[in-house]
Amino acid sequence: MGSDYGRRRTGLTSRYSPYKIVLFAGVLPFLVGLCIVLGFVNLRQGTSQPLILSSRAQESAGIVKADCPPTSPLARPSPPCNCSSELHAQSTSAQLNALAENLPQKEVHKVLSAANSADPGDQVVRVSAQPLEPLFLFVGILSGRGYRHRRLAVREAWANLAQRPGNSVCRFILSEDESTPQVQKEVEKHQDIVFLKHKTNYKSILYKTYFVFEYAVKMYDVKFILKTDDDAFVNVRALIQQLQMLCETPGCRTERVYMGKMAKESGVLLQPGHKWNNMVFYNHTGLKTYPKYMMGGGYLISGDVAAALVNINRTMQLKFTPIEDATVGFWLMSMDLRHVDHQRFYTWAAPCCFKAPVRREGQRIVTRFQLQEDMDENMCSVDPWLVLHKVDSPTKMRYIGTRVQACNSSDIDPDAVAPSLQPYVRPRDALGGNVLSGTNRRR
Repeated sequence: MGSDYGRRRTGLTSRYSPYKIVLFAGVLPFLVGLCIVLGFVNLRQGTSQPLILSSRAQESAGIVKADCPPTSPLARPSPPCNCSSELHAQSTSAQLNALAENLPQKEVHKVLSAANSADPGDQVVRVSAQPLEPLFLFVGILSGRGYRHRRLAVREAWANLAQRPGNSVCRFILSEDESTPQVQKEVEKHQDIVFLKHKTNYKSILYKTYFVFEYAVKMYDVKFILKTDDDAFVNVRALIQQLQMLCETPGCRTERVYMGKMAKESGVLLQPGHKWNNMVFYNHTGLKTYPKYMMGGGYLISGDVAAALVNINRTMQLKFTPIEDATVGFWLMSMDLRHVDHQRFYTWAAPCCFKAPVRREGQRIVTRFQLQEDMDENMCSVDPWLVLHKVDSPTKMRYIGTRVQACNSSDIDPDAVAPSLQPYVRPRDALGGNVLSGTNRRR
């Protein structure tokens, strides 16, 4: 037994002779150092000029850094990037400047920054293979799995008429766990439902609302974004006319608009179990009163404001709380925006906007739907209702749609400013002719 142990020990000693130890100690560090030097030289050569990568990912966010990260935990993962070199590594700043001329304005500064940057990490940017489609108004309609009847009524009443590429687009927003076989048939037929990668819970409305903003700025070069619900009627034609009158910058690109029916000095409910309890907001801010916000049945922000929110959430996450409309107002409170408290946004919690059935002793007189007098008078006026929320039946939704479609628009001067909008519209001569001309405003 002792002799076997000695033989094994002698074999081990001979395996690691002094010559081999010297060889490993001298050559191996040299090889490692050579690899590091060669890698550094290749890195310097490869990033000496900005490198533009063309991404054909279906949901490309325009220009983003890094390798195809999802822009937020809410969005569906993009397909794998199919990246190819569009400009070689020796491309000049002049070539990058020429490329920037074909990009939406909000993306140009990123390309120019890459062209002038000495940081290799900043020199790699991604440009969408095709420029984003120009769009004046994107309408995001929050819906759910069990509300197919509402979506059908909304399409018939106003949404189908608003599907005008380049002018306005409407999309219903659902969570991915709301995708049932029936919903998928609806998707195949209408092509107007978008799913976000998030399961339904008490924060779903706010997640869907943020996704409206994110989806709009990812998929379109959008000027304005309206968030609304599937029980709301939107007069899209009149809304677009008024938004064009609000524009103060070339192409309506940097309007800083936040428009809707404003809630002022609304208290934060802290009662446990209450539908609108927002202890999360109170614990985060210490505030018992919300900042001013636009009520959630329908409100609008301009595309530059939405892009700012998306960029902030990409770099440092926004705080999400259960009360969607108040939280959006909280997100926007530090921005210098043009708040438009519009009197023709009916976004109260109370049902809109029909007379109650007439009752008499011993009988009930059933009549056709009748709008309240002030509602009916202003359906076709120069100052029409733009958003009517809490339309509590599909039949009423279709009735309003038929009523508005019957309006004779030739009786209204297209250049007349609605009284509800007048406090927020600057005279055209004061803008120096930098916005859309009167002819272009008559879409």
